Amino acid sequence: FFFFNDTATTEIYTLSLHDALPIYNTNLIEFNKMYLDIITPVNIASNEKLNTTDYIYDSKNQVAYFLNPLLWHKFIYTKKLFPAYMDFINDKTKPRKILYKWLIEQGYNIEDIKEVVKYKLIAHENIDKISKDSLNDIILQTKLIDGSAYIPGSTLKGLIRTAILYDLLQKNPHLKQRLWQSLERAINGNKSYDEIKRVENNLNRLLTAEIEGTGKREYTKYDKKSIKIEYYNFMQGIKLSDAMAKTEHNNLVLLKKIDLAVKDNYIKENSLSVYRECIEPKTRFYFDMQIEKRFTQKLNINSAEDILIMIQNFFDASNELLSSAFGKDYGFLFNDTNLGNTYIGGGTGFLTKTLVAYLAPTKMKAKEFISRYLNMKFKQRVKPGIRDTKIAPRTLKATKYNGKLTLLGIAKIGKV
Repeated sequence: FFFFNDTATTEIYTLSLHDALPIYNTNLIEFNKMYLDIITPVNIASNEKLNTTDYIYDSKNQVAYFLNPLLWHKFIYTKKLFPAYMDFINDKTKPRKILYKWLIEQGYNIEDIKEVVKYKLIAHENIDKISKDSLNDIILQTKLIDGSAYIPGSTLKGLIRTAILYDLLQKNPHLKQRLWQSLERAINGNKSYDEIKRVENNLNRLLTAEIEGTGKREYTKYDKKSIKIEYYNFMQGIKLSDAMAKTEHNNLVLLKKIDLAVKDNYIKENSLSVYRECIEPKTRFYFDMQIEKRFTQKLNINSAEDILIMIQNFFDASNELLSSAFGKDYGFLFNDTNLGNTYIGGGTGFLTKTLVAYLAPTKMKAKEFISRYLNMKFKQRVKPGIRDTKIAPRTLKATKYNGKLTLLGIAKIGKV
């Protein structure tokens, strides 16, 4: 059976949406086969993050080995290594515990654990010039049971929802102004970061309520005293499957997180000790999208093409803000944006996922707000009377792939 959900799943679907739901009137419901191309490395984080005791890294060959937990523990018991392993795990005198070092100390090597290795990835693209014995924490990609990467429908739905809300703001200047004034009052009132964050979250709820209010309301009487009010959520009208790649190879690579950060008004490359399991560029995914027009028509969404225009418009707005801050020094990084129409996944920056910066009436006011907002978030002190508006935001999220510095998370969504 084919079904839609908003959470990650490990099911592999064999039927198309149209095959599964043939009884609907296609004049009211549109069925679309869609694709998503990976332009620059993408990481859709799972709930798993591995530390240096969870994987084996062969620094000489720059290969990371990911273990099957059951088989790994079977190996430990079979070789009577459990006491030594527990001492290793619980040793608080060592700030960093390297599993491969421990394995060698016990008289074993990679060849001895071949059967407990689930899969392996090359990490040579981001290794420092000085040889490292680990990759520190590794943020894993969402994968199916067979180990292949996929993109949850909830991730796709999130980026589409943000693009639709952005479109609503552009078409409703009075709503945009009202929400901006609420945000500006909060930050000008010298509120704390937590208070500003609450205002931001409340704005998102207000915006959602506004857009949901464009839908139909149903009043159902249960008795003389109580009335149930049901709102039609506009996203009910956009149903998405998980996106699957038709590829036989692993299509994953280990890449290091790099922040192009600002320090003392100068851009600096800050290579962080965090690695991501990323989907490689030139990987194509396919997914199904159903548009139920009774939910979406009041938002002027009658086809997949309407949604694609909204996605492109939000992508362009994000790039305009980012390039205004970093274009002078890192303009070449934005060349890849010509090939895509959306940012997706982790490590793409808050501008690609939130609408706060797009409420401001001018670019300067947006930069001023972002600067002050980030000062609060990271508890940075700014001299009285001085506003750090030269660059806002202050970090551009990047990595290195095939020896080339590149932005994270650029993709292209289209209709097959």
